[in-house]
Amino acid sequence: MTAGPGDTLTTEETKESAAGAQHGAKGKKQLRGDIEGLRAVAVGTVLLYHVGIPFMPGGFVGVDVFFVISGFLITSLLLREASKSGRISIADFYARRARRLLPAASVVLVFTAVVGWFVLSGQDRANLGSDVIAATFYVINWALAYRSVDYLAEDAAPSALQHYWSLSVEEQFYVVWPLVIILGLFLARRTRARPKPLLFGLLSLIALASLVYSVLHTESDPATAYFYTTTRVWELAIGALLAFLVLRLTALPRIAAEALAGIGLVLIVCSAFFLSSGTPWPSGWALLPTVGAALVIAGGCATQSTVAARLLSVGPMVWIGGISYAIYLWHWPLIILTKAAWPEVRIRHLAVVGILSIVLAWLTKHLVEDPVRFHPGLSAKASRGLLFGAASMLVTALVGGAVWASVPKLDEAAPVDGATSLVASPDADPWEVRQDVGAVTPTSGEVTPDPAVAPEDVPAYYDDECQIQPGDSEVDTTCVYGDPEGERTIALLGDSKMGQWFPAVVAIAEQEGWRVELYLKSACTFTHDSKEADCAEFGRNVSAHFAGEGAPDIALVSQGAPNGKTLREGSTAAVNELQDQGADVVVLADSPRPGSEPVYTCVEENPEDFSRCAFPAKDEGRDGTGTPLLRDVAEATDAPFVDLNQWICPPGEQCPPVIGTTLVYRQGSHLTASYVRSLTPMLYRSLARLDLTERDSSQITVDDVP
Repeated sequence: MTAGPGDTLTTEETKESAAGAQHGAKGKKQLRGDIEGLRAVAVGTVLLYHVGIPFMPGGFVGVDVFFVISGFLITSLLLREASKSGRISIADFYARRARRLLPAASVVLVFTAVVGWFVLSGQDRANLGSDVIAATFYVINWALAYRSVDYLAEDAAPSALQHYWSLSVEEQFYVVWPLVIILGLFLARRTRARPKPLLFGLLSLIALASLVYSVLHTESDPATAYFYTTTRVWELAIGALLAFLVLRLTALPRIAAEALAGIGLVLIVCSAFFLSSGTPWPSGWALLPTVGAALVIAGGCATQSTVAARLLSVGPMVWIGGISYAIYLWHWPLIILTKAAWPEVRIRHLAVVGILSIVLAWLTKHLVEDPVRFHPGLSAKASRGLLFGAASMLVTALVGGAVWASVPKLDEAAPVDGATSLVASPDADPWEVRQDVGAVTPTSGEVTPDPAVAPEDVPAYYDDECQIQPGDSEVDTTCVYGDPEGERTIALLGDSKMGQWFPAVVAIAEQEGWRVELYLKSACTFTHDSKEADCAEFGRNVSAHFAGEGAPDIALVSQGAPNGKTLREGSTAAVNELQDQGADVVVLADSPRPGSEPVYTCVEENPEDFSRCAFPAKDEGRDGTGTPLLRDVAEATDAPFVDLNQWICPPGEQCPPVIGTTLVYRQGSHLTASYVRSLTPMLYRSLARLDLTERDSSQITVDDVP
């Protein structure tokens, strides 16, 4: 795209270029020491924060400083190109980005994939494989945003590539930003408007919209707001807007430049020391470090002799700034992989890891980054740089795919024995747990599901997004299973601890010809009153829905929250109203609660001795956290209380992790869908004894497992 005659962006290119930060061969040309030092501050705060240094709880602001620097430098480059030639070459721009970013990024991705394959658990390896692919194509921030609100991912370890989210945000911005500039130049030519003010106004609108969205989205959904590109664009835009003002900033009086740079540096330092992970982020709080970075850069446009600029331009700061990109790439995978290999690692050990990341960064810059970036052959034509970039991305994507493919896959139709192997006499009615429990609780061997994929062994309704997420209180009436035209309806009400019984309920419904409806909400008891406002509102909305459309014939209620007066009374009121609406309510005990370590991870790490993964049956061990509340609600409402925990944690002092050949637990205290399938006959008989089924309990056998 070429601008029309006279559409140059400035006539004082020499002066404006000097205020920027150009990098010529080997990065020696017109290097701005204050910006290199600012990079050192940014990466240093991030490194200290991730190492765990306690005196810098807001070290994460270094990423926000990087955004401003990047926005300023890249936009300065684009504006200079447009000024000199009246056009912007998209091919040249992306080729330069590929030569600059991909060599080091690809090396770190491959290293992390290979080492992670050896030291991470199965589920974390699966996440690593997909993260390598997402990071390769610069979309990992969206993957992490999804994972941050994925209720099933709470056991997942932090991704070894989590830090690539910021690189993804930047590159997504720079896919769009050159196109916006080209569009602006086109509009300026067609309307005879001055291109620079037009572009400045357009970018200002984008920045303002992003900032407003950032504040609103952080308030409503802070977990995803942290990673979204749309909540971060304004930070890059601050630096980009600054690039439009370079010429004017060069005319600043010395005292003004001194004040701007000094105030800016203070804002960044105070942000790092006084903000914390408890601060809503990015929201409006991110204005502190971003405006601070912008002020430092602005002051440096006028003079490099301010106190702040001289501090930032000292040799060690400039040296660290020169390898800051590689330090950023290396430090986080090294920290995460070290923690995975040696869980008891301490801060002093991580400090050594931080130093190692600096050493590796220096080697990477001189052996990988610069040789590729300044290679005469690759630099000669944009097509060569782009082909190199495509080849690099292909290699890392294939490596990520290989890691992902190495993880066992879930077989949802695999036969299971589990709870049925505990039945002493299959022909008896009622069933009793066998005395020789040890005979069916193995300590080694193959299990279903494989521990590496246990977190994926979840009820099918998750694929249909039929569990309402935190913050949402609307009833979804489309979550219908079984026989949609069935004469009788059974509903599941509660949180994921109720939802885990879905495979068994659907199997029973298929035998009985029932319609199955789900009214499930993550981390929410079925209640009319709760400390969590969205939980109470959802419960009331469900009751209102039943009042208008009719209550189910049978309602199963369960949950995993501890007992408390407000929640107990709210749940009692909700169940009472449901009974008044004509439903037969059955309260189902919460499942046993293991310790803090995920059981499936323990089983994977101890393939020759599963007994190391057993946990005490006393207290919440066998009963589960939510059972006391459920028992009180059942008693207060005269609802039948069904406790099947003897078939999950059989009598004894320990709850086994594997029964028969079936792995019992997945995320937290949730049961694997495979094990719930093996509990189908037990739940079926319990409902039959309450006269809620067509089949008599004696007709239900251990073979009634889906």
